[in-house]
This record gives sequence, C-alpha cells and structure tokens, in this order.
Amino acid sequence: MDYAKAHSVTLWCAVLAKANRGVAKLLPKQMTQLQFRLLEQLTLPESGHVRPVRVARLLVLKPSDVDEAVAVLADQGLVRPCEDGCIELTRAGRERTMELTKRLNVFFALCVGGLADEERAVLADLLRRAFSLPGSYYASGSRAGESVGVFDARRGLAATAMLHGAVLVAIKKATSLSFTDFRFLLELYPKRRTATRMLRARDVVAFLRTGRAYVTTASVRLEEQGYLVRVPDDRDARGILFKLTPQGMLCVQDVADDLYAVLVSMFGEAVEERAVQRALKHLLELEDAALDELGELSW
Repeated sequence: MDYAKAHSVTLWCAVLAKANRGVAKLLPKQMTQLQFRLLEQLTLPESGHVRPVRVARLLVLKPSDVDEAVAVLADQGLVRPCEDGCIELTRAGRERTMELTKRLNVFFALCVGGLADEERAVLADLLRRAFSLPGSYYASGSRAGESVGVFDARRGLAATAMLHGAVLVAIKKATSLSFTDFRFLLELYPKRRTATRMLRARDVVAFLRTGRAYVTTASVRLEEQGYLVRVPDDRDARGILFKLTPQGMLCVQDVADDLYAVLVSMFGEAVEERAVQRALKHLLELEDAALDELGELSW
C-alpha cells in the first residue's frame, strides 16, 4: 500500500468514526443506530404501516436484525406490531423519533454548514454515488435525485451506515480487530516516506477522540496480539510512544488495501481526486467542531 492510499483510507475512516461518535452522543444510550433508522423509516408515508421484511429491504439490513430491533422497540412502547404482521409507530414512538431527528439534523447541519459551495457539491456527488448502488433505498428512479445536496439525519445515517458496514466487512475479513482498534493501528502507519511513525498516548486520544482509558487498555491488548510495541519516549522520561511491529504493518496494509478497494467500488475515481480530499479534510475539521459544540447544547 502506497502512502497516498494510506492517507486516503485514514481520512475516510476518521470522517466516518466522528460522524458515528456524534450520532452516538445524541441517541439514548440504550438505542442503536439501526433501531433509530427503523423508527425514522416508519415516519415516511410509504412505510407507516409495513411488514418488517419490507423495512429490512428498504434499509438494506438482515431481516433477523430488523426483527430483533422491532422486539426491543416494541418493549419500549415505540413500535406496535399489528395483527396483519405489519408494524407501525406508536404515538410515543413518533414523538420520540421527531425529537431525536431534530437533534441529529442539528449535528449534521453543524458538520456541513461551514463547507464552501464547491465542497458541498463534492459531498453531494459522493452521496449520489453511494445511494446509486444497487439495493439502496435511494437507488430507484423516483428517489435517485432526492439525496443530492441534502444533508439531513436520514441521509447522513444512511450514508454512514452503508460505509460503516462495508468497512467492518473488510476489517473482519482479515482480522478480528474492532473498527476503533484498527484506526489505532492505522494512525501509526507511516503516511510519508519515513522509517517509522510513533505517537504518544495523548496524540492517539486526540486523533481517535477516545478516552485515555481506552488507549491504555487497547495498547496493552494490541501489544499482546503482536501489532504494536510501547517504547520509552526519549524526550519524556515518564512518557511512552507507540509504534507498529512488522506484524502490525502487514495487518494495516492488508486491511487498508481492502478498504481502498471498497471506497473505489462505492465512489469510483472520485476517491483519488484532490477536491474530494480537500472537502473531506474540511468536513473532518467541522465534525470536530460539531462534536465540541454538542457538549454545550441543551436539549
């Protein structure tokens, strides 16, 4: 894997991870993204009274996953199973979905609000490409142009869920690492023609936007698995630096090559365009600012 591809994969993974983090902050702790997407789908006119298998098809999910989500949401009084086998929102479910959608719309608006018109056009084109893939809810002729230029909760979640699912498949194909653990290793992979890349714990915390406790436990686990080593920091007697082992380098290369192929399959030649790289870098900065601002908002 060359350095340009490594940089591109790192950028895409960071954008995806921070979008997911923002959504996780706004959803109730007991509610998954899948459950919320199901609720929001039921607010649409064509899905107000629908069979779970139809929802699975619209959201490109496994029917068993939808059935499990329906059971959980029904126990919470947000979804009502009907005698004809269909499901629909309860009044409480509709009110809750509207409240959460409003919050998520604020987050996605913060993420894209500072983009220049050209950057928004780039992002809209990426969404169009992703939503044109076979199986997407937006792939049908009547909805094909619906997503262009619109960056709300439903489309934002659909795009991140689609990309996240593809990324997880690529990671699990080569390793048992979680997405966050892989990003830890990916940040240690050289992005320039240097012999090694070493990071301090505080740098990893900043890049991944995780707690210090995660970095501490993950570094021990990844070291035990042979992916990285902790070495003394020559500039700080009490400090520790992380760097990849040869095994870690090979792991990142294998997974990142697969991830790059996934990106190309979804977005075509746009993955390599400088305009896309610039737009994603700016989007990443705006996501960081949005995550900081979320903590100051009162709902």
